[in-house]
Amino acid sequence: MINIDKKSIAQKIQDTRRQAKLTQSELAEKIGITEKHLSKIETGKNYPALDTFLKLIDVLNLTLGDFGIQNISDTFESKVILQKIINTSSKKQLDACAEVITALLKHI
Repeated sequence: MINIDKKSIAQKIQDTRRQAKLTQSELAEKIGITEKHLSKIETGKNYPALDTFLKLIDVLNLTLGDFGIQNISDTFESKVILQKIINTSSKKQLDACAEVITALLKHI
């Protein structure tokens, strides 16, 4: 099991945001959360939800490895494509994709 504390996540996100010359407001808008919520993540008061975390690493050009999470299967091209779809899709789009994938998996 991977255990990453809130402060480590907070510091990495905050440092990377600043290096990218983004304000909290700009980053929050890009990932679809409030500035207040991002502030709580960056100060280590809250963990980001998984979808928010994935959007953060995508927008900030980070990898799971930057947080000490290593996974050999991350290099599969299909997984990278699916992750990009997950990070950029609306709930409605994701629900539709999940239905299609579930149906296809029954025939593979």
